[in-house]
Amino acid sequence: FAKNIGQVRQNTTRFRSNLNRMEDGVLRIAHLGSGIFAKEGHAPVFIELQKAGLVETSVCWSRSIESARGLADVYEKGLGTAPDVLAGEEGLETILNRSDISAVTVVLPIYLQAVYSLRAIEAGKHVLSEKPIAASTDEAAAVIGKWKEVSNKVHYCVAENFRFEKAFREAASEVKNVCGAVISASLTAFVPFPEGSKYESTQWRRDSKHLGGVLLDSAVHFMAGLRLVLGAEATEVLSVNSKRTAHMPQVDTFNAILRFGDRFNASASVTYAASSRRFILVVVGTEGEVIVERMGGGYQVTKMRGNEEPFAVTYEFCGVEDEIAAFVRLCLGHDPTDKSDPDLLDPMQGFSDLALIESIMTCHESFVPVKPTPRIS
Repeated sequence: FAKNIGQVRQNTTRFRSNLNRMEDGVLRIAHLGSGIFAKEGHAPVFIELQKAGLVETSVCWSRSIESARGLADVYEKGLGTAPDVLAGEEGLETILNRSDISAVTVVLPIYLQAVYSLRAIEAGKHVLSEKPIAASTDEAAAVIGKWKEVSNKVHYCVAENFRFEKAFREAASEVKNVCGAVISASLTAFVPFPEGSKYESTQWRRDSKHLGGVLLDSAVHFMAGLRLVLGAEATEVLSVNSKRTAHMPQVDTFNAILRFGDRFNASASVTYAASSRRFILVVVGTEGEVIVERMGGGYQVTKMRGNEEPFAVTYEFCGVEDEIAAFVRLCLGHDPTDKSDPDLLDPMQGFSDLALIESIMTCHESFVPVKPTPRIS
């Protein structure tokens, strides 16, 4: 874990220097949910922001006191002081009623995300909800509808780190500059999810009370990246879904065709049954192509125009750091580091990511038989 904190400190040098130029002001925040990603993803970033004098983690909350203490221990190790520890319904009510706490993060099992986000919004707290926004588009629409009633006072944001990866932002720009009219796109993602691994071992993932199982939990990232890079919205989906592992409770693989109106089509092949990891997105246009490929600790973006030599740039991972920094800036009323940051945090973006996965999970396969090779004597 110390290695993770060191890596985050290295990666956050850029956004930390930007944030230090902000006016005096501290965002006091409570963290709802104390699981793996709250500890290993969010906590190192918030610790750096607290050292910069921009946030103060006031409370770590979980449904169990043991889990909340575990997260508080991470903050104490990084800061020398521990935040308050609260748990259960009584603890949640305390947080929602505290006037000194103006924001919360919601990092809970998928089937609880919408419920707790809504409660915080209704209590007048700014909300940074981890992806996916909800377990269903109906739930997501209900929370967004309630938030719209108070959106002039409360920020409701969805943390989707793929949207904040520098590589995906640059790729989106290059698609416009290099590709010309998009002809097609293809996304391939292999992600190992073996039995007994860190995330697979969490009980709520094994119980899988939400549609799509691991595909909603994780493949929603890929839909976010695809939408950002293409700068377009799919209108129809056809998918063949399958279960290739014994230990996962729901399907773990899909092969989908996405239609973007009458402009172009894209394919997406995703599996969590593989033993190796790979991510590659290829966008082909009338004038060139752009490729985004995961490479070690980041992504390589390659662009080619016509017969020109390919040009590649590698970007380190920065999405989690940058999305949290953007949320802090928004809540403190400061200009965004990038003018697109508020749009990328918009819950409607999270709704559209979820809608794609939901459509892939619920569409009905329609096959046309292929004629067999004739037997000709």
